Amino acid sequence: MERDNKKRKRDTNKMKNTKEKHYIAEVQEQHGEYEHTTKYLFKTAGDPFEYAEKVSETWYGDEEAEKDENSDGYWQNGEILSSVGEVKEVSLEHYNVLKKYLSVL
Repeated sequence: MERDNKKRKRDTNKMKNTKEKHYIAEVQEQHGEYEHTTKYLFKTAGDPFEYAEKVSETWYGDEEAEKDENSDGYWQNGEILSSVGEVKEVSLEHYNVLKKYLSVL
């Protein structure tokens, strides 16, 4: 009986893991004439672009930033414009390698 419970638990864990997908994404920042791009990793079972949008919006803290009227970006402290750059799905194997070098959010 205990063996069957362990097997069920393993099968349930496999099902949870298959729903999540792995991504590499960018936050693009513009501060006056300076521009900077930061790459990061994440995994989600939801919409990856919504996830990346929330990261961009809260890039400088938990407070929601002001949406820019002329772009898809957010004003951070009224000085820095942050926006979503590229979002790409990556395999689990690539994700595991990349997480050694990039932040996982």
